[in-house]
Amino acid sequence: MSIAQAIQAVEDKGIDTDLELYDVIENSPGESVYSLAKLMAWSNGKTYASVRRLEKSKLVHIEKMEKDGRSVLVVRPYDWYEFFTPEELQEMSRPEFMDEVEAIVKEKM
Repeated sequence: MSIAQAIQAVEDKGIDTDLELYDVIENSPGESVYSLAKLMAWSNGKTYASVRRLEKSKLVHIEKMEKDGRSVLVVRPYDWYEFFTPEELQEMSRPEFMDEVEAIVKEKM
């Protein structure tokens, strides 16, 4: 195995790890990194690294909060509307918008 293949294998494993963790975050929003590590039966380091990659990919928010007198990192997924600009959201709120989308989809089929 070449070095490039080894690096790719590690990156692929990281992507799988991140997707697995993201599923848990979606079902348990607002959990701390420590709690997520316990839920996943992973180390804190592995969980934190995965959370940071998800944050870098703009899939989750990380907030520093105080919980029971301790500082914790709380993780929440982005809401669907955060992926759109205010102008796009305004356009989507028009009543005829879904009719236009449906027409485009039918045209493509």
